[in-house]
Amino acid sequence: MVNPLLNPINSIFILKNVIFNPERIYKLDPNQMERYRDKVFRKIVKYAYTVPLYHERYKKSGIHPRDVKGINDIVKIPMVSKNDMREGFPDKILPYRCNKNKKYVISTGGTTGKSISIYTDFITMSIGGITIIRDIKQFDLNWKKIKIAHIGNLNPCRIDLVAEEHFNKYVNPLLLKDKRLNIDVGRPTKELIDILDKFKPDMILSYPAIFQHLAFLKRKGYGKNINPTVLYSAGSILDEYTRKYAQDAFGCPLLNTYQSVEAQGVIATECIHGNWHVNWDFFNIEAMDDYGELLPPGKRGHLIITRLWGKGTPIVRYTGMDDWVTINPLKKCKCGLDTPVIEGGVEGRKRANVVLPSGKIFPPGAFCFVEPVLTKYKSFKVKQYQIRQNKIDEIEILLVIDNDLRNVGVSVDVIKKEIKENYEKKVGPEVTVNIKEVDKIKNEENSRKPAPIVVTKVKLEEGFKILNK
Repeated sequence: MVNPLLNPINSIFILKNVIFNPERIYKLDPNQMERYRDKVFRKIVKYAYTVPLYHERYKKSGIHPRDVKGINDIVKIPMVSKNDMREGFPDKILPYRCNKNKKYVISTGGTTGKSISIYTDFITMSIGGITIIRDIKQFDLNWKKIKIAHIGNLNPCRIDLVAEEHFNKYVNPLLLKDKRLNIDVGRPTKELIDILDKFKPDMILSYPAIFQHLAFLKRKGYGKNINPTVLYSAGSILDEYTRKYAQDAFGCPLLNTYQSVEAQGVIATECIHGNWHVNWDFFNIEAMDDYGELLPPGKRGHLIITRLWGKGTPIVRYTGMDDWVTINPLKKCKCGLDTPVIEGGVEGRKRANVVLPSGKIFPPGAFCFVEPVLTKYKSFKVKQYQIRQNKIDEIEILLVIDNDLRNVGVSVDVIKKEIKENYEKKVGPEVTVNIKEVDKIKNEENSRKPAPIVVTKVKLEEGFKILNK
């Protein structure tokens, strides 16, 4: 394939965006940003109107691009679901007469057994990459000079592999002089840490569980040349214990990023002051209730996302990401950003909610009560843990103990006892809580993605029955 950078349209576009886009969120005041958002929103709606899925939906709703004057008119636009995308693939999610051979298919993980596929292209991937490099400004790092390692899913049709094959391999040698490294998450942890040790990254991006495994080996003396300035987590919930465990081992912050295949970029990033800043020049996010009604700022709801850039498959008022968020309006932060924030971070997938016999509902991020016990005793002897809801009235907590620390400080029995007591207080007497020590926690079923912290085997239908009693 011919290097896309040899096309002057591509190279000039990328150069322009690399120069101006990373700084835009810092330089534009709220009024300037709103004008910018109005402009790009009109443009993306006009583009979406050329795509059969959106065109048909807009015509049915009596909406034409000329009716959209700015971002505040977004409420006029009908929403699009994951099922709409799935049924529209491959012919209805690209513009009429678009040449599919010049696009690339990327797919979600399908942890529910129903993945979706959409299209991307070289230019769209180039803009998505900018949402990552802008985050390092708070650490006074120069994105052109630092080494960034990414440990991701390099399976076919996954965005990490598509970007590696159709974007990074052209851009990195020319513009970044091999300062970017993509590593497959499926490699053994010792192999990962050896690769990182040779690369000497300034910044690492990966899953929380990968950081926990790497931190375990770092504590054992591996990876002496791995001394990053910052670690960024994505792909699943980062609990406070994993954060502290990794930060203690690597001596640097471990922060959250919120990304998705559909977004093709970083939607929001946690700064060093704990605020999840939305990249609101790249995305518009809304929250709705279970009935599809929009919620005001500060109310927890189901995410609706609009990507304000890119070609391929447009993402406009898309409801298929299945995450819970609480969106608050503009917040001036000590880090220098003045953006909307996702209060308390992303709570996790709706389908992973833990529903109890009492009718209580815990999002995954709010069901982690292991960390307070370990913090109380200043202990890092738990290498990894997982909370499993096997039945509506049965919770099992799996612990992997670091045997080198087993007899250091507080006993494992005390830790188990207090963790169990914590959960019993939260779930009530109707639920049995069991603590089990294991040698290893398996990855997600049918995936190489690391195991999530909270797993429920209770079907949504069963949970709804409880709630409807």
